Order: sequence, then C-alpha cells, then structure tokens
Amino acid sequence: MKKIITLLTILAISTATQARCNWSGYWMKKVNQQQNVFTFQTNIHKDTCVDYQWIIYDYQLKRNDTMPDWRGFTQIQFNTKGKYRVTLKATDKCDGCDTTFKYEVDITIFGKVDVLWKVGAHHCKYYIFELTNLNDTCAEYYYTIYKGEYFDTMSQSRWENITDSSIYNGYDFPENDLVYYNLSSQRSVIHEFQDSGRHLVVGYWLNRCTGIDTFVMRKIEVCTNRSTSGITKIIRPEPKLIGIYDMMGRRVYAIRKNEVLIYIYDDGSRKKIVQE
Repeated sequence: MKKIITLLTILAISTATQARCNWSGYWMKKVNQQQNVFTFQTNIHKDTCVDYQWIIYDYQLKRNDTMPDWRGFTQIQFNTKGKYRVTLKATDKCDGCDTTFKYEVDITIFGKVDVLWKVGAHHCKYYIFELTNLNDTCAEYYYTIYKGEYFDTMSQSRWENITDSSIYNGYDFPENDLVYYNLSSQRSVIHEFQDSGRHLVVGYWLNRCTGIDTFVMRKIEVCTNRSTSGITKIIRPEPKLIGIYDMMGRRVYAIRKNEVLIYIYDDGSRKKIVQE
C-alpha cells in the first residue's frame, strides 16, 4: 500500500510539472533580413528559472555555434552559400522542462555580378544593358538609371576616381534624377538616353527563393569620347555544340547523309541541318 501511495505521489508531481511546462505562448521568428544578414527575436524572457541559448548549425561543416543574445534578439550574417539551422533552446530549471524552436535558412551568395553593356555602333545614346549571373532560376533582375546635377559638379578627375558605390551612397537622389527603371524582371534591357553626359546605372539582383538581394552601381558617360571606368563590355563567345539530335529527339552519334539533324548549343540556340 505504501508503495502504491509513493508511486501516485510521483505521478502527481510529474503531471503538475508537465502542466506548468507550457511553451505554447512563446515563439522565435525571423523579424528582419537585409541581404545575408538575418535578425531573429523571441518573446521568452530570461529570469532566475528560465534561460535560453541561440544555436546555429552549419550543414556544410556539420558544426554548431552559439550566438549572443540582446534582450531577445540575435543577428547573424551568413557569408557562405549553403544551408543552416537556427535554433533557440529554452529551459526552465525550476519546473524541469525545456523546448526548442527551429528556423531553416538557405543562403544564396551572389557570385561576381556586374552590369555590362554595349553601345550602338551608329547611335551613341542607344545602349543594351545586361546583368550577369544568369544561371540562377530564382533570380530576378532590375535596373535604375540616374542623371543628377550633382554629377556635373565634379571635376573630371573626381568623377573618374570616385567609386561607383560612393556616388550612390553619398547622395540623396531627388525623384526627377531618375530617368529609367523597370517594374518587371528583365536581365537585358534596351535604353535610349535622352541626354548625353554622366549617368549612374544601378543593377539589382533579387533571389525570390531566399529573399536575398544585392546591388552593383556603375557610372557611365553617354556620347563622350572618354572611356567609362569600371565597365566590362559584353563580349559574347562563340556558342559551343553540346549535342546532335534527330527529328525524334534522339541523340545522334553517327552522322548519315541526307538526314535532317538538330544541332544544340550551350547558349540555347539550335540549328536544323540537312547532312550532305
């Protein structure tokens, strides 16, 4: 009888502890993201009983790291492409219970991105712009182009030596300085400038799958004899042949005369050729 009473007492204490360990009103979530910098918050408050710890698991390195806490917030900058798990582990030592909150992060770090262009052979205000990094199916591409009076206040030496990003970050552009922008994603755009002279082109890449973005700024001089610094002109290599197929879509390894074949190249182009 004494053993039964003791067992019931233990069960009653365990049930009471479980009742007090109710984490349903608490949360951990991402509250801000600026490119690859994430900010997380929890509504759990530390006291003499409750404590918690921010933990990051790197799937690539298979390693855990801890992050500091600032009154319920932590901020993490992910500098390497890959997958991560952010965990908040909370414990209540008074009631003898714990819980964990998890958030999976998939980071896309943009590689070497740039704004490229070529100028019309017979029209110096006619430009074709192109944003690089075309291999990511999640990427969206946007442009803004500015022409401001601020640009013309600089000496030629100052204009040539100042970095492109310094122009953008060091000046608050009024609305009438904006001469072009696109609302829908376009990796390549054709633009005809209304004015010659100094302009600033801003390329914007957004990965819609991860929410990470990046910018590249490039200064240009329209219809001048001077070359524009910091720009790589578009030079398209000859496309490479990646496969030969028959009209049924089957890959061909031996070419026969009078057969219609389709040649497919790495730039997506294709040619239909009758073998002679």
